[in-house]
Amino acid sequence: MALHSHLYSLQQRWKPFSGCRPPRMVARPISQATQTLQASTKGHTTPPASFITSHAELRERVAFFNTMSKSKEHFKPRLADGPVSMYVCGVTVYDYSHIGHARVYVAFDVLYRFLTSACGYDVQYVRNFTDIDDKIIARAQQAGVDTAELTEMFIAEFHKDMAALNVLSPSLEPRATAFVSQMIDTISTIMSYGHAYVVEGGDVFFDVGSLEGYGRLSGRAQDDNRAGERVAVDGRKRSPADFALWKIAKPGEPSWPSPWGSGRPGWHIECSTMIRELMGPVIDIHGGGRDLVFPHHENELAQSQAACGCGRNHPHSHSSSADTQQQLHNGTDFVRYWLHNGFVNVDSEKMSKSLGNFFTIRDVLARYHPLALRWFLLAAQYRAPLNYSDKGLEEASGRFYYVTQARADVVEALRAAGPDGERAVAEARALLCLPGCRPEGQTAANTATPQPQPPTSASVASSDGRKGLAAAAAAAASSPPPVGLALVSEVLAALADDLNTPAAVGALSGPLRTINDLLTTKAGRRRPDRLAVLAQLHVALGTVMELMGMELSRTPAPGSGVAWTHGALEGAGDSLEQLLKELRALALVRLGMTEEQVAAAIRERAEARQARDFARSDAIRLGLAAQGILLLDTPQGTTWRPGTASSD
Repeated sequence: MALHSHLYSLQQRWKPFSGCRPPRMVARPISQATQTLQASTKGHTTPPASFITSHAELRERVAFFNTMSKSKEHFKPRLADGPVSMYVCGVTVYDYSHIGHARVYVAFDVLYRFLTSACGYDVQYVRNFTDIDDKIIARAQQAGVDTAELTEMFIAEFHKDMAALNVLSPSLEPRATAFVSQMIDTISTIMSYGHAYVVEGGDVFFDVGSLEGYGRLSGRAQDDNRAGERVAVDGRKRSPADFALWKIAKPGEPSWPSPWGSGRPGWHIECSTMIRELMGPVIDIHGGGRDLVFPHHENELAQSQAACGCGRNHPHSHSSSADTQQQLHNGTDFVRYWLHNGFVNVDSEKMSKSLGNFFTIRDVLARYHPLALRWFLLAAQYRAPLNYSDKGLEEASGRFYYVTQARADVVEALRAAGPDGERAVAEARALLCLPGCRPEGQTAANTATPQPQPPTSASVASSDGRKGLAAAAAAAASSPPPVGLALVSEVLAALADDLNTPAAVGALSGPLRTINDLLTTKAGRRRPDRLAVLAQLHVALGTVMELMGMELSRTPAPGSGVAWTHGALEGAGDSLEQLLKELRALALVRLGMTEEQVAAAIRERAEARQARDFARSDAIRLGLAAQGILLLDTPQGTTWRPGTASSD
C-alpha cells in the first residue's frame, strides 16, 4: 500500500503537463542525451555519440568568440603548463548593483566554473573594484559621507548580491585606490615613450594619435572616436579622442601626490595597471560587458601597448622582453582573448534610469528566487542581447521549479527503493567520474568563508585519457545505458562551444522526459534498469546544475560526518524540498497571497468534495489556477505548485 501510495503521488505530481511542464526549452536538433535515451528504450546499450573522456579532450574543443578577431577561436592559454589568467572589469561602487551587473558576473562565473571544474585548469581570476571616480565623489558629497565609507558599504552590498546569485569569489578583488602609486609609474612610462602629455593645470592625457592601430578592438576609425572619458570634452586636449590618465583634484576631493600635482587617476589606467601588477604583462582572458569595448577596453589596450613599448627594446618587470613578445597576441596586445557579454534590455527597451526601467539585483530578488534569476540569465547565450521582463522571469522560474521538482521526485524514488537505490547511486557515481565532477566529499560550500568558492577539479581521466571516464565508457556495453554520461558530455560540449548555455539547458529536456516516463508510466516502472537510469540522471543533473552554478550550497552539520557529493541521497531530498518551498513562497509574494490563504482555499475545496459538491470544488480549483496556484491531489493530501494565470 505504501509503494502504491508513493507511485500515485508521483503520477499526480507529473500528470498535468498543460501547466506543469514548461514550454520547450530551446529549439534545437535532437540531443546526444536524448539519442542515448531513445537507444536504451529500444534495448541498445551502445550510445550513438562519443563521450568526453578527459580534460585533455575537452580542452581541445574549447573555443570562444574573440572580440579582437571578430571570430570564434580555439582557446589556447599562453602558457602550456601555467595557470589561465582571467580579468573581468568590476563595478564602480557608488550604488547597488543592477541586473546588467548580474548578467556580467553570472556569465563569467559559469566560465570560471567551466575552466576550473570541467577543463581542469588552474585559473587566476581577478575582478576589481573602482573605488575612486567622479560618480563616487558626487554621491559621497550628496550623502555627506567620506568616499571610503561609501565605497565600503557598496562593496559589502555587492558581495551580498553575488553570494545570493551563487557567484563564486574570484582569486583577487583589487581596489583601485590600493594601486595609485603603481598607476603613477605606468603614466610616467607612457609619457616617456611619447604617448601622453601634461596640459595646463596638471592633468595628463593619453595622445591617441601617437599610437598606431588605436581602434582595432572596437573597429572604430579615428574620425569616429569621441572623448574617451566620463566628462565633457576638454579644450586643452590635442584631440577629442584623447583621454585622461591623471586628474588634478578639486578642493575637497580625495587626492594623491604625483609629479604633476595632487590628484587621482583616470578611469582607464586602473585596469591596465592592476593587470600588470597582479597578473603580468600578458593575460589570457579579459572580460566585461559589451558597453566596455569602447572606450574602456580600447583605452586599456592602448595604455598597455604604450606602456610596454611594444616594438621597442623595453624590458618588463615580470618577464624578459623576448618572452613577453612571444606571448603577446598579434605581437602587440596584452590580452589574448577578449570576451564581452551582450546588453540587457527591459521590455525591449534599453535599460536606463531616465526611462524608469532600471532594476537593482535586490529589487528582482525581492520577488524572484536568486537561482530563478540565474536560470533566466543563462537562458540566452552570453554574447546575445537579453530582454528582461516579468514574463521572461516567470517562465524561467517555472522551468527551474520543474527541474527542481523532477530532481526531488527522483531522490524520493531512489530513497523509496532502500538499499537498491543507494547501490544504484554508488554505481552511477563511479560511472560518472568525468570532467565536471568532484572527488568524494568535495563541495563548494566546504570552505572557511561564507562566499561560494570555486569547485575543485576532479581526479578524473588523466590528461592522456587513460583513466576515469575512458574506462567507464569501455565497460558501458555490459552496463545499463550510460544516459548520465551522455547528458554531462553534451553539456560540456555546449559550454566548450563559446559557453553556449542555452544548448546546455536544452540538453536537459530529453532526460527530464525520461524521468517522467520512469516515474509515472507502467512501462517505465517495469524497466529492469529503472533504478540505474534514475541514479545516473540524479548524479548527472547534480553535476550539470553545479557546473552552471544552479546547485544549492549544502553545508553538512558540524560533527555529522556527512560528506556531500553529487550522488549522495542523504540530505539531497531535504535540500531540494527547501528550494521548492522558497520558490513557492516567492510565487505567493508575486501573486499577493499568503500560504494561509491557499491553505484555507484547499480546506474549503476538501469540504466541498466531502459534501459531493463537485461544482464548488472545481470552481475553487479553477479560481486558484487562474491566479497561478495549481492544486495537486495525492493520497497524503492536496498540495500546490506555482503556475501562471493561463494554467488550467
